[in-house]
Amino acid sequence: MTRIKPVVLAVTVAGLAACSSSKDQPKFDYQSQNRKVVNLEVPPDLSNPNQGNLYALPAGSGAVRASDMKRGVQQPANQSVLQSIRGVRMERDGSQRWIVVEGKQPAEIWPLLKAFWQENGFSIASEEPGIGQMETDWAENRAKIKGDGLRRMFEKVGLGGIYSTSERDKFTIRIEQGRNGSTEVFFAHKGMQEVYADKNKDTTRWQPRANDPSLEAAFLGRFMQYLGVDAQQAQQAAAGVSPARAGGDLARIEGGSLLVSGDHARNWRRAALALERTGLTVVGQNAQRHAFLVQPAPQEGDAVANKKPGLFSRWFGKGKKAQAAAQNAERPQLIVAVEPVNGGSRVSIFNKDGSRYNGSDASTLLGRLHAELR
Repeated sequence: MTRIKPVVLAVTVAGLAACSSSKDQPKFDYQSQNRKVVNLEVPPDLSNPNQGNLYALPAGSGAVRASDMKRGVQQPANQSVLQSIRGVRMERDGSQRWIVVEGKQPAEIWPLLKAFWQENGFSIASEEPGIGQMETDWAENRAKIKGDGLRRMFEKVGLGGIYSTSERDKFTIRIEQGRNGSTEVFFAHKGMQEVYADKNKDTTRWQPRANDPSLEAAFLGRFMQYLGVDAQQAQQAAAGVSPARAGGDLARIEGGSLLVSGDHARNWRRAALALERTGLTVVGQNAQRHAFLVQPAPQEGDAVANKKPGLFSRWFGKGKKAQAAAQNAERPQLIVAVEPVNGGSRVSIFNKDGSRYNGSDASTLLGRLHAELR
């Protein structure tokens, strides 16, 4: 659904019938509000690729607590910027793809990731270098807007923004220390779609749309090119057919937990992406204790609807940041444990104090994780 935003204009549109058709739009032409300046400075938390004892928990038995997962000490920043990269490849596991960069540390890749997304039209909404995660803001793929004569005229006079699509996209980026000194990069997509809220089509609302693995793969391919990989090679990697999984489902729900078969390291990696896809934002992690600290994502529909306020809202809309901070504080933090067991891993959801999470949405969250990991 392409639409024109309500706006008062005094323009002359005569003669548009004689306009020639525009060239095909590029596949991606993302734009987001409040584009930020590209900064290639390495965040302090990433200057030590091994992260030291950033998320080391006290020895001994007992429940995993959220407060333990957040303790750590910052290291001095390393201001070097990566000059050249070799040994970049894409790996696949079902619908999930990721990039492996040989011989490079997360601190070297982080500033390039940030620059890559900003140069592709996304602003960076949040950064958590301590856990190797950043998130883009919602952005619109304006390549999907039909390039008719009226739009071209508005573009020429600086009013192209009155056109809008009914879709928005955002990405969560995870960067992890891989094996043998490599770095692994993951992109997780989230989408929203504007639909009519009633039969009369008088009002609209934003609702989540399905995760798009092909969009993740396309941007991974673009990032490979950004790192210097040949364009044809990167496109072939992104378009490759995912290998079939053997033996049916890899996961099953049992006793309030999720049992995932296979290699535990693989299950940990898959679980990290699955959490983002199911609306649980990772805010901390501890691989030694096999746990993620997560927080339910805010109402994404409201976030998209309020992304571009009107003129008077921008002038008089005070207190928005404080309101957003209060809403964020109200969202509970949970712990998702991915513990190694015989033949695989057990995924369970706990409260911050380590007790079993029995909220009204517990079965829903577990079901969403099952859908992603099976």
